[in-house]
Amino acid sequence: MSKGNGSATPLEIFKQRQGPASEELLGRVKDQSKRKAAIKKALKDGPMTVPALAEATGFAAADVLWSVTAMRKYGLAIEEGVEGDYPRYALPEKEVKR
Repeated sequence: MSKGNGSATPLEIFKQRQGPASEELLGRVKDQSKRKAAIKKALKDGPMTVPALAEATGFAAADVLWSVTAMRKYGLAIEEGVEGDYPRYALPEKEVKR
């Protein structure tokens, strides 16, 4: 898809130089998406700690922690209280409605 004048757009040039995404990268993105969806589903029942989320989702606690950290960074999860030594995470109102 190039502009009507025959020149390639910057995105097209980038894609030509980089080539397609590797299968490894696509696999990691798919895994991250599955984890995020499972965490969001578990948090719809209420706030949970990382160990509780790991148990509820079946993912390793370290992977859940990375996912929850990213979700917090982008406003997809919030800290809501503490349970023992662990912070509890919840969905912000905008995410609960989805």
